[in-house]
Amino acid sequence: MTARALQYLSLFLCFLAVCASRGVAQGSYTQLDFPSALMTQANGINRAGAIVGTYTDTAGGHGFLLQNGVYSTLDYPGAQYSYAQGINDNGQIVGLAEPVGYLFDLNSQSFTSIQYPGALYSYPVAINNAGTTAGYFQTTHLIYQGFELANLAYTEIRPPHSTATFVTGIDTAGDVFGYAQINGSYSNFVFRQGKFRTITIPASAAFVLGTNPAGTALVGYYQALTGIVGFAYHNGVLHTLSFPGAITTIASGISATGEVVGYFIDSKYGTHGFVWKP
Repeated sequence: MTARALQYLSLFLCFLAVCASRGVAQGSYTQLDFPSALMTQANGINRAGAIVGTYTDTAGGHGFLLQNGVYSTLDYPGAQYSYAQGINDNGQIVGLAEPVGYLFDLNSQSFTSIQYPGALYSYPVAINNAGTTAGYFQTTHLIYQGFELANLAYTEIRPPHSTATFVTGIDTAGDVFGYAQINGSYSNFVFRQGKFRTITIPASAAFVLGTNPAGTALVGYYQALTGIVGFAYHNGVLHTLSFPGAITTIASGISATGEVVGYFIDSKYGTHGFVWKP
């Protein structure tokens, strides 16, 4: 076999390996629309199936909770714009109401502000079952960095040599997931036991936006030939998520039972939330 033939064979085997690691996710999609909203976006889901997200109307932006088939608005007191981002299995919800973030406890019906010390804006986007919050903040120099909030103590999350860091998920063990800009390009990472490790998603321009409580499954989006599609990545297999008829699909949250939430843009450029059940 010639050197050129060997090269073609190697490329073909690599192509087969990539195709084998991907597959269209089998399951059912349900569209989510907050009543009378201009747009709806689902961001987080817990084991019980409670979903949090955001919607907009003529008055501004709001957070919402969808529980047992009933929608309710979650607005940080006094804020014109308020967004719900993540929910844990204990009914604790995190979100943002620029410039501060917040934690809302369903049991006590109380809000607590979250603001990284000295930050211009704080964006808590995930909370684990231990109550540890993770997200990112914007400095006065307009630079984004990640953070973790545990036992009232803030910790900056910043991979070496990164110029921008976005923490997007946290598991029960306290492992933090996200993506960072390093040397001009973005890489997904996990921060575990004090060490950063790169996560390689077998897709073009993939971004991790969430994890399940066990830290064994990741969701996000990537650039496919047909456009931007969502994904669920588990056990080395990338499952593509694309809402039927959508031109863009983003997966943003996954529960312990494998249910995924996110949002999609339809052919008329309307934005809707969705939940996918495997």
